[in-house]
Amino acid sequence: MSINTRKRIIDAAKPLFNQEGYGAPSLYQLAQKIGMSRGNLTYYFKDKESLLNAIIEEMCQEYDRLMDSTTQFPSWESTHESTLAFHDLQKEYAFIFFDKQLLQLPLVSVQIKEMRRRHLEWQMSIIRFSIQIGNMKKEEIPGTYINLCRTIWQASFFWLMGDVYMEEDERDYGKYVWSIILPHFTEKGLGAFKDHFGEEYYHSLGQEFDKVDPLLFSI
Repeated sequence: MSINTRKRIIDAAKPLFNQEGYGAPSLYQLAQKIGMSRGNLTYYFKDKESLLNAIIEEMCQEYDRLMDSTTQFPSWESTHESTLAFHDLQKEYAFIFFDKQLLQLPLVSVQIKEMRRRHLEWQMSIIRFSIQIGNMKKEEIPGTYINLCRTIWQASFFWLMGDVYMEEDERDYGKYVWSIILPHFTEKGLGAFKDHFGEEYYHSLGQEFDKVDPLLFSI
């Protein structure tokens, strides 16, 4: 069995599924797109489910690589980098993340839960480290920081889905996350943030609440 042909089928299937959804295209249509017979394609993947399995496996391998490459040091900057890489991954496999039925399949849901577990575990390690070095305040209300981690994950997971409804100035995920993390920073942590990113960036994270027009949310 040719690994190159198998990879070529997967690479052709992803944009087709992203464009038309997983359910619509048949193996015959996919074979036509690649330029091979349906019989030849089914030699590599007997049905769409086996093809989906292979795509999920590839996605998980890419996810593991991006986490290994962006989470070598516990910092919020690395979390930002890993999240942006995760968004790129979501774009490449958009048909999975935008299909509620696919997300509920045991094959898919197990992998998404593992991604969530790794994200939460990583963010919790960053909070612990930030508290140890004096950049974040100690937790005052039980549950605050685990809920912060959950909020960051949920925002990351659903960001691309909500992107279509956002105004241009709302689409900077980094600024969104920093705006909900920074209130938990100590003076030392805020100083380190400003030294790293600059005062201008610090003051550009979003609109002042009192200056936001409530009518913007009425449509």
